[in-house]
Amino acid sequence: MLTWKTILIISIISILGCITPLYAGDEVAGQDTNNDNVFTLGEVVVTAERSVATTSTTVTELSENDIVARGEETAAQALEQLPGVDVQTGGKGQSYVSIRGFDQRDLKVLIDGVPAYEAYEGLIDLSMIPTESISKITVTKGASSVLYGANTMGGVVNIITKKGGKEPVSEVTASFGNNGARDFLTNLGGSSGNINYWLTYGYRTSDGFRLSDDFNPSDPDVGIGTAYNEDGEVRDLSDYIKRTINAKVGYDPNEDTSLYLSFDYHNNERGVPTESSRYWAFTKWDQWQLNLVGEHAFTDTLKIKARAFYVKHDDTLTDVSWDEDHTTNPKQKWFETSSYDDYSQGAEIQGFLNLGKWADLSIGLNYLKDDHKQQDYYDAIAAAANTTKKYTAQVGFQPEKEYSADTYTFAVEDEIMPVDRLSVVLGVSFDRFKPVKTYDQPVPGTISEFNPQIGATYDINNNSSLHASIGKKTRFPHLKELYGTVVGGNPDLDPEKALSYELGASHTFTKQITGSISCFYNDISDLIVSLKDANKNKYYANVNKASTKGIETDLSVQIMDGFSGTINYTYMSTKDDSNGGRELEGKPKQRLNLDLRYQAPFGFTANLQSSYTSGEYWEDNNYKWVKLDSFNLINVKITQDVTRFLIKNSELFLQVNNFTDHNYYETNGPEPGRSFMAGLTVRY
Repeated sequence: MLTWKTILIISIISILGCITPLYAGDEVAGQDTNNDNVFTLGEVVVTAERSVATTSTTVTELSENDIVARGEETAAQALEQLPGVDVQTGGKGQSYVSIRGFDQRDLKVLIDGVPAYEAYEGLIDLSMIPTESISKITVTKGASSVLYGANTMGGVVNIITKKGGKEPVSEVTASFGNNGARDFLTNLGGSSGNINYWLTYGYRTSDGFRLSDDFNPSDPDVGIGTAYNEDGEVRDLSDYIKRTINAKVGYDPNEDTSLYLSFDYHNNERGVPTESSRYWAFTKWDQWQLNLVGEHAFTDTLKIKARAFYVKHDDTLTDVSWDEDHTTNPKQKWFETSSYDDYSQGAEIQGFLNLGKWADLSIGLNYLKDDHKQQDYYDAIAAAANTTKKYTAQVGFQPEKEYSADTYTFAVEDEIMPVDRLSVVLGVSFDRFKPVKTYDQPVPGTISEFNPQIGATYDINNNSSLHASIGKKTRFPHLKELYGTVVGGNPDLDPEKALSYELGASHTFTKQITGSISCFYNDISDLIVSLKDANKNKYYANVNKASTKGIETDLSVQIMDGFSGTINYTYMSTKDDSNGGRELEGKPKQRLNLDLRYQAPFGFTANLQSSYTSGEYWEDNNYKWVKLDSFNLINVKITQDVTRFLIKNSELFLQVNNFTDHNYYETNGPEPGRSFMAGLTVRY
């Protein structure tokens, strides 16, 4: 475990390098990224323009170069090495991200600026989003720009895909690993005159992940006889098939005008590695989105940007119990199948007016409609298990339930420069949430919230800067929290609110060394949690308060030609007033990430990442509040250019995750042991 002396030393090292918030991935490894292939119209706030809205709070960018160097296959894996960020597994085997203690339900996850989630829970499984078509990922923490719209209480994750550039791109990758893992990828992009295009196709499959050789089947928390009932070797129901298509066509008639149509599609099937009482598999998990976005600069001072989008999500969760009569635990049979039929549609328009240092004005108007339909199928055992005093379940298809709601945001943001070196951003949003369809329940009233914020940056000199921000953010209840049946919905819920404070500094010490530090505090009220009544029935309710506070430090060093390193450290303390002031579940107190990269002149590269996690608590299967063991994971990737020996513009690679085969688990059972992938990439 890291001691306070170690914490102090790490902080001092970072402070010495900093007196631009965290840009670790962008500054060191990401600087060689081909910006010609970054779809900038997919950004809501363009970080490359270095506006006060992106520098007065912490913004971390992860480039395509970072993702490829680390061998990260999904968006979930790509986020794991970032400061203040933690990725864990949920109850349906989903990979969810938390930022500074905020769960993903409190964040806004976007793909090319479009909210990407299933409308019922407001979540997206980030393990279902492959990295083949990603050009960069931007993570905004704290008081993010009001132009992002509502429900950004914990921050924003924007996954930016690729677009065609001036230089044509043709790429094919094939790789193979243990437990039947096979990956195939092709990218094709280019341009002709004023039109550019991009096409990605990816296919991944695996028979599941193996557990560590050190896994003990008699482990009292996750072994045989526990809720997870794992006996070692390959974890039950961890198999998957993932297919993705990303297509984009753009029209740029001149420097002032751009129009793009993009299509992003994911077709997946996978098991659900979770508790032994839930033998589930997603026999269908489909999500696709259409995104039409355009931008036009009318003059040097006036620019308009508009977007319209449609997101469709369908999934079917199926009970796949090992024994046909479900005698394993019949009381825990929830359904035979449960199907979601969701969509979100919306539009936004932004105007930008630059009138000098006192008025760099941005105005945004956002509209979003979420619609959820759900239908379950019960066999005799499931019907018996779901029969209560108030409800008699029948065998067969249950009545289809439909819920929907509209969300509106009007936002104004102004950047001013009152004195040299000092820049200030003032923002305010008016957010409105209106339930529309509620199945058999009364329609709740409309909720409106007013959210102001302010941020500032001060450039001490060309190498050093300070930043600070404070803002109020709101997260409206999701449809599941309002109307859910398994966990009782509460139509009278109030929105969650948070006051977010941040103070930080950064410094470019030399061309080879940069550092940054940020301190943050989040005061959360009207927290929405799941409680139990006297009959142990679960329901959602607003409770008291919670808070998160901590420090993030980052140091990036170009050690020598071809050899660079980045280290980031996060210390976070959380408090849940609804549970006697104890820590928030599954939120690590300490995370230390190390990223080392070496590139030899003969085409050989080696990349090593290490991630240490400690101070994490969970409620175990006996409902006891316990501290999880700390753990350290090491991933390694090596590549070798083989153009001289095999095929022109080709390279071989080997990726090994959890190199030391460490046995560990977090809040959803045992995690993967050592795994490897070896493959060949050809560019032509």
